[in-house]
Amino acid sequence: MLELKYKKAVGTKNPKYASKNASCFDLYAAEDAVVAPNETVIVGTGVMFEPPEGYGIMLYPRSGISSKTPLRFANSVGVIDNDYRGEVKVLLENVKAKPQKTRVVPSYMTIDGEVISNDHKYGFLPEGTVVVKKGDRIAQAMAIKIEQVQLTQAKKLSDTERGEGGLGSTGTK
Repeated sequence: MLELKYKKAVGTKNPKYASKNASCFDLYAAEDAVVAPNETVIVGTGVMFEPPEGYGIMLYPRSGISSKTPLRFANSVGVIDNDYRGEVKVLLENVKAKPQKTRVVPSYMTIDGEVISNDHKYGFLPEGTVVVKKGDRIAQAMAIKIEQVQLTQAKKLSDTERGEGGLGSTGTK
């Protein structure tokens, strides 16, 4: 089994697999974050990695968050390069459209999709706000083998049956 070294800030959770055969390990929020509609917030995990030589780490959104809330990864997939030793941070974007008239409500949504009545910690927030709490699972990650390639400029590329067809050119069925 491949060893992935990590260091974590005091008071933060260890990354871990949620099940025996999980493909990715989970990362947890190291801090509370309030993500209002149409805003992007950087949330730290408190974890730093040292991937083995030839490996990098890919960060992916958790499907449960995406299916229950308007939170999305602002960069779709995060890439942690082999030589990066800083804290892994996640860019969370609330894709709920900001209402024409900003309506503040005495509640907010958790990353589990649960609506919480005002607990007075966050006060009145714009409708559709999602609150991430320290310790919430906010991302999943995996170590992947990386092989750099030699980039060679060419005047012509080989022809294929598909050619330049893209953006749905192969159909949906």
